[in-house]
Amino acid sequence: MNIGFIGARGIPHGYCSTEQIALHVGTRLVQRGHSFTVYCRRHLYEDRSPMYRGVRRVFLPTNEHKIFGQVIHATLSGLHAIGQPYDIVHVQCLTNAIQALIPKLFGKRVICNVDGQEWENPKWPKRPREAYFGLAARAAMWISPEIITDAKGMYDIYMQRHRRPSTIIEYGAEIVEPRDPARLDALGLKPKEYFFIAARLVPSNQIAILVDAFKKSGSQRILAIAGGGHNNSEYYLKMKENAGDRVKFLGLVSDQSLMDELYANAFAYLHGPYLGGVNSALLRPLGAGCPAIAYDSAFNREVLEMPDGTLCGIPWKTEADIVAGIHALEQDAALAAELAKRSVRQIRAYFSWDLVADQYELFYRGILEKWPGERIREAVARRREEFAAEVAARAA
Repeated sequence: MNIGFIGARGIPHGYCSTEQIALHVGTRLVQRGHSFTVYCRRHLYEDRSPMYRGVRRVFLPTNEHKIFGQVIHATLSGLHAIGQPYDIVHVQCLTNAIQALIPKLFGKRVICNVDGQEWENPKWPKRPREAYFGLAARAAMWISPEIITDAKGMYDIYMQRHRRPSTIIEYGAEIVEPRDPARLDALGLKPKEYFFIAARLVPSNQIAILVDAFKKSGSQRILAIAGGGHNNSEYYLKMKENAGDRVKFLGLVSDQSLMDELYANAFAYLHGPYLGGVNSALLRPLGAGCPAIAYDSAFNREVLEMPDGTLCGIPWKTEADIVAGIHALEQDAALAAELAKRSVRQIRAYFSWDLVADQYELFYRGILEKWPGERIREAVARRREEFAAEVAARAA
């Protein structure tokens, strides 16, 4: 199969879940004999070599604007895709669904992963975002014979809002361990002596609440925050002013090997995003055996709840819950160790990138062979259960 992927900033890049899926699914499908192309934002890359780990890269320009940058790049990518021999054009995120009409109208087979609740994202003005994403949802459902959602909660939302079933394919993470903890020295950090956050510095990620709770906990560890944002925004400036000397703002960390080191050596991870669906920023620390204190949303529950009903992390609803979670982990080494073990088991069985690649390969095949949507959904869901059983059998 020959797949073109539109909607990422490019690979390699550590910005969000979209870039993770482009990299990890793309490289795995290439290893299986398929072709995979990722459209990249030209200005983000000094090295513009056409291939990266077997994945073809196409570099196109855009304006780095918080709203229009993605729209412009997806439009140019859609125009470029018209003349390419793709079997499927994969369009990621609802933001890009309207632009995906371009290759669709020129006869390309297009599918859309609608991703999360973009219509709730406060970076867009309220009325324009409601109008734009209402139209985008209709476009996505028209262009894609079967849409993809990344969580059961997102499946439910599309059923309630549009009466449209979808194929659920969650994001993934890799199992990582500390490799070179000395790299933390340059950041002023020591293994297991810091809590960690990796997220954009925007209100929807609730970082200010996490910072305030950390301060109130009285922890003598450091809180390290990796993430970009608008450094002149009132939200960022107020948060940084009130943070105190035990909070370190690391900025955007694009080096993914360094990010793995930060996850693997952290004492625990604080997670605040509440917008759906499944967030790779929660999966990655769990794959590194880093216990998480995560906002108690339906989407985060999907990640934290294990098949036996236990949790592999600590959910929070209030600032007091975060403080209590920090105290629990710092005062109970056995609890921290047990959550670390559960986290790795959960990722290995249900959120492995190998599983995600299997599911996308099935999905693409079903689209090409014109399977009914129900058959695609059943095949993808069945593969998830089979994969978990295979993991359990190997561990026995």
